[in-house]
Amino acid sequence: MNPEHKHVDWAQRYRDEQMPWDRGKAHASLQASLNSGQLAPPREGATCLVPGCGRGHDALALAEAGWKVTGVDLVADLGTDFGERIAALGGEFIVGDALNSKRGAFDLVWEHTFLCAIAPYQRKAWSEMVRGSVRPGGRFGALIFPGDKPVDLGGPPWGYDVERLQVWLGPDFELELTEVVDPEVEPRSWKQTFALFRRAQDVGK
Repeated sequence: MNPEHKHVDWAQRYRDEQMPWDRGKAHASLQASLNSGQLAPPREGATCLVPGCGRGHDALALAEAGWKVTGVDLVADLGTDFGERIAALGGEFIVGDALNSKRGAFDLVWEHTFLCAIAPYQRKAWSEMVRGSVRPGGRFGALIFPGDKPVDLGGPPWGYDVERLQVWLGPDFELELTEVVDPEVEPRSWKQTFALFRRAQDVGK
């Protein structure tokens, strides 16, 4: 079997508590960006999509900062706790494949450990999902990880970097900033980069 097509039972991973990607809290770079106002909602009711939201640590932090958050994940059991908490903050949890989930004109799509978890052959579908979800003038934010993992080591997590991410997003997404995450603040085995992109206002005109 092609290793890119190897099935991962994510629900079983959660049941077995085999979740090295789960930090137990929102990522430090995301929380700092929210605290500083850098990633503040542009208006009341601004919407955010978090595909592959897992237990929802980042999604809840975004909701607490004022975003109306939609979290999507394959693992239905996550809705028992996270679903109730995000609903109390005006958001929602959708059970399903984020690559095929409902789309719309979101003001922000937040990426963290979803893109690196899916096989490389699915990146075209990922690109289409993001481009179908971010409104013109909206933003895309990501914790790029594992940024320096050699491709021949396989995955998940599958390595990628800012340059490849820019290609997958397309030319109408402009890179606003990148910051390498301090490994002492948020330790992981591979390089992490916090990145923000802005989609052009005149898309489709």
